[in-house]
Amino acid sequence: MKWTTAIATLTGSAALFSIAPVLNANAAPAQTANVPELGASWNYQYDAKGDGSGGTAYDIRAMAMTIRDNKLFVAINGGASLAGVKENGAANGTVSWGDLFFNFSGKKFNEAVAAGEMFAVRFAASNDSPVALGLYSGVQTQSVALQNLGYRSLQQYYNAGFNKDQTQGSALATKEAAFNYYGTGSIQNSIASGTKIGDVNLLTADALSAMGLNFGANMGSQIFGFSIDKSLLPSSSFLANIYMECGNDGIAYSASAAPEPMTMGGAALGIAAIGGLKRMRRRKEGTAS
Repeated sequence: MKWTTAIATLTGSAALFSIAPVLNANAAPAQTANVPELGASWNYQYDAKGDGSGGTAYDIRAMAMTIRDNKLFVAINGGASLAGVKENGAANGTVSWGDLFFNFSGKKFNEAVAAGEMFAVRFAASNDSPVALGLYSGVQTQSVALQNLGYRSLQQYYNAGFNKDQTQGSALATKEAAFNYYGTGSIQNSIASGTKIGDVNLLTADALSAMGLNFGANMGSQIFGFSIDKSLLPSSSFLANIYMECGNDGIAYSASAAPEPMTMGGAALGIAAIGGLKRMRRRKEGTAS
């Protein structure tokens, strides 16, 4: 299987991308969108504007992904820089971005964690995760929202009046979908532990722009991103998500899998096999005559 996600694919690879539901019937389905497939393009998924409690600094606006040279590139757009937002009451004086979780299991968030099937990336050095920067498997999670002046639970966040469509982005477009996937309890936004399996390469807005990234006119003021080695992750459907450390906003991102395309080597073998069958038929027909 090769990955697919909403818009596109990488240069020099056979992987295709298109939005589709990625979780099982008991989990929260991703929204299906009629998005054209464009070669070597970024796949953009957007979050509702103005749902960042605390102002624009906490308003996540969008996430984009693409794959090139066997690397998964992630771009994030919002009101907070990679360094986070300075807040005197926060645990380390900064409310930063939480960690980015990847769920390939088809299970709900907490079920995947309990089964040891969650992957995650710590990319923000200013956040409160106890692990080093990098990609992790077998991730256990924690909430750091309260120590960052945030919400006790996801239910409390929605009760505060931030119940917009696509508050969690188009992948979990309603409150009901978010509750179904995450539950209504504490916002699990940080890696507690896990096994490091790879490094993360941080990317500036300029570097991402040079790769063709363009979130459009309705974007937040801050853009940054990173890349990780795609081969370290399963080649199947996933739902990714990230929250601010305070839990004031979050976004989910869906990607689905498609059957692996035939490679050039596979095509050559197939053609050779067909040719062999034709020769065998001719020989049999000649014998019969």
